[in-house]
Amino acid sequence: MQGVGERSAGIVPMQPVPGRLPVGEQWSYEVDWSGIRLLADVDQGTLCLRTLEGDDVTARFPEFAGLADVVADGLFDGEAVLLDAGQPSSLALFDRLRRADPRKARSLARERPAIFMVYDVLRLYGVPLTERPLDERRATLGRLSLDEVGRIQVSPVYDDGVALLAGVREQGLPGVMARRRDTGHDAGSPEDWVRVVAGVDAFDTAPTAPVTDLPVTDLPVADRPEPPPAGPALSALAPPLPGLPAPPDPSSGSGRPSARGRHSRDEDDAPGLW
Repeated sequence: MQGVGERSAGIVPMQPVPGRLPVGEQWSYEVDWSGIRLLADVDQGTLCLRTLEGDDVTARFPEFAGLADVVADGLFDGEAVLLDAGQPSSLALFDRLRRADPRKARSLARERPAIFMVYDVLRLYGVPLTERPLDERRATLGRLSLDEVGRIQVSPVYDDGVALLAGVREQGLPGVMARRRDTGHDAGSPEDWVRVVAGVDAFDTAPTAPVTDLPVTDLPVADRPEPPPAGPALSALAPPLPGLPAPPDPSSGSGRPSARGRHSRDEDDAPGLW
């Protein structure tokens, strides 16, 4: 019998490549929070958090334990984010990783809790979803009620990458992630996931040359726009970001499954197709 988290231990996560902002209907866009990338593996109701290097850091982030109360079996891709004055703080995150004592980790989680920004689901109730299109995986993710867990948040998706990039620049955030809507989660296809740096590095120390100005790809590039008008905040957990455009309304479509407290698979459920 496999131990908790062992099913995800051999998975090679897809990695974004730096590049210029790709535009077109085949792309979706998210804020790049520059947190610590984690695979959250829930197996038989028990959560295991692993870094890209395979290190088990479950005890470092006890505030994410509620994920296992919502989904009993699933593999989620996302990143831990800690905010300092409304900005992601990599230094605070790495300090959390150094705290091996579970009691100290619980104390830090109470004093300064992190957010787990989830942007993909790779397995659900034993069914691999990595070959499903991104749009389908994101639709499934949006129907799992993860935002109802205290420190778990589904990363909002935007249709307008130009406006989003202008917004994150105005807010001083690290950048934008662009992903092709019609592709699976394939580590061998890095060109389907592009990281666009907004001009400030992940530690918020000094401006850097925006990667959007480097000719590293032949994808079409948007001209730098004026900042968009004020819009609603990203979410209740993330800081108010009035310069960002509003994401599309996720309620359009088939809607959520019926609420049952926890998501458990019925015989008639089609994993990944809710």
